[in-house]
Amino acid sequence: MPTPSIKPILYRFLLAISVAALFSIPTISQTFPGTGTGAIPDGTSPNPTCGAPRDVNFAVTGLLGAVTSTTISFTMTHTYIGDLQVLLIAPDGTSHVIFAYVGRTSLTGSFGDSSNLNGTYTFADINTGNIWSAAAAGGNTFNIPGGNYRTQESGPFSPVNPGPAFTSMFPVFLPVANPNGTWTLRFLDCAAADTGTVSAASLTLTSLGPTSAPASISGRAIAPDGRGISNVRIMVQGGELDEPVLALTNQFGYYAIEGLPSGQTYIVSAASGRTFFPDPVRVVNLDTDLSDLNFVSEPDLR
Repeated sequence: MPTPSIKPILYRFLLAISVAALFSIPTISQTFPGTGTGAIPDGTSPNPTCGAPRDVNFAVTGLLGAVTSTTISFTMTHTYIGDLQVLLIAPDGTSHVIFAYVGRTSLTGSFGDSSNLNGTYTFADINTGNIWSAAAAGGNTFNIPGGNYRTQESGPFSPVNPGPAFTSMFPVFLPVANPNGTWTLRFLDCAAADTGTVSAASLTLTSLGPTSAPASISGRAIAPDGRGISNVRIMVQGGELDEPVLALTNQFGYYAIEGLPSGQTYIVSAASGRTFFPDPVRVVNLDTDLSDLNFVSEPDLR
C-alpha cells in the first residue's frame, strides 16, 4: 500500500492549530445597517449585459482586528433569479460572490432559473441552505423561500441541482488589513425584462477583539526600619488564574510575579512562619504593571 504523503497531513495539522489559536482570542460581533436600498436597474440585450449596479453600503467602524466571521442578510423581491449577480465587497476591494447566474448552464445560451426572490435571505459560512437547489425545486412563478443559505460559486454550472460548490467568506475577508470603512453589497441584473428591489440589508462582522498585554506585580517584604525580609511567601490568586501563583522574597526582601493577564482583579497575600504582617492581604485591579506593593511587618519587640 502506498505511504500517504506527509505534506497534506502536515498542512491539515498546521491549519487546525492555526484556526484553534485564532478562535481562542476574544472576538467582538457588530451588525451594521445598509444604506442605499432601492430598485435594481434592469439589464439589457444581448444576454448577458448587466445594468448599473444597485450598491447597498455599510459604514463599518470600531473593528479592532481581522474579520473572522461574516453574515450578510437582505430583503428583496426580483423575478427570475438567473438574471442576478450578488457580491459582497470589502473596503480594500476584496470581493466574494454570494450567488450569481443561478441555474445557468452556459453564459450566453441560457437565461438560468426563472424562480423569484421574495423574502429575507441570510448568507453565512455556518449555514447549509443551497439556493441553487431551492430554485430548482420550483417552477416559473415559484418564490424561493427566505431563510439561511451558504454562498456558492458563480454559474454557469451543470447540474443545476445541487449546483456549484459551497464557498466560504472566512478565508476571503480574513486577510483584509483594515476592515473599517465602506463595505458594499452589489446587485447586478444581467438580462432584460425582469426587475426587482432591495428593501433592507444588514452586515454582521465578527472581528478579533483587544488582547490584554500581560502585567506584573512586584514589591518588597520589609521591616519597619526598611530592612528586607527574605523567604516571605507571596501568593497571587483570582482573576482568570486556574491556580494560585507563588513567589518567595529574596535576601533583600524583593519579589516579582510576571505574566499575569491584565484587566483582572487579584488577591495578593504575604505569609511567613516567623514574621507577622498586620496587613497581609491586598485586593488589586491590575491594568498595568504594579510595583511597590510592599508588605510591612510589625516591629520586632524582642
